[in-house]
Amino acid sequence: MRDHTEVGPYEIAYLCGGPERVAMTVLVRLAGDGQIRVSPDRHRVYAERREPRDPVESAALEVVPKVGRVLGLTMLMIADSPAVEEVGRRLRVQRLLPGSRVHALWQWGRVRRARRLRRALDRGLSLDALSRVAATGAAGIADHELRMIFETHTWEPPVSIEISIPKPRVSDPLPEVPYRSGLYGAYSDFGGY
Repeated sequence: MRDHTEVGPYEIAYLCGGPERVAMTVLVRLAGDGQIRVSPDRHRVYAERREPRDPVESAALEVVPKVGRVLGLTMLMIADSPAVEEVGRRLRVQRLLPGSRVHALWQWGRVRRARRLRRALDRGLSLDALSRVAATGAAGIADHELRMIFETHTWEPPVSIEISIPKPRVSDPLPEVPYRSGLYGAYSDFGGY
């Protein structure tokens, strides 16, 4: 098995927390470099500079518009990006992740390799700050304000509400209205034209 130092922070994040952890890791990296700013009051992500160093950073900076975007939606969009899917694909090629659900049942070697890697990461063997975030999530963020933002954001994706208004059927008779019954009509027994 490879040493844990050969595995990058995005691979560690994918193994320990999936695509959402990769999104958190890249946002923490970009915030540390000053390329993005996360507003503590509204939990919005704003791009300050756009200088990506790798495809995951490029995908992260692409989803942040000039006016900013909510942190939760930004993380979901980064997690669904092709660059993050490529990280998962590389891990599947290295057999650190199963290729399918069926293969996940019988790949005990993969499970052992992934567990060894996680144990090595848990022991804290010379992890830099970004790898610590990748392995432990928001608890590993060194900046207290940024850690509180990631720990307290409770954004949920919007739920589509379907409003159905019943349409009248053509076969339904029209309700009896006094004007239609001839009580007040122009040609009634009570006078008129």
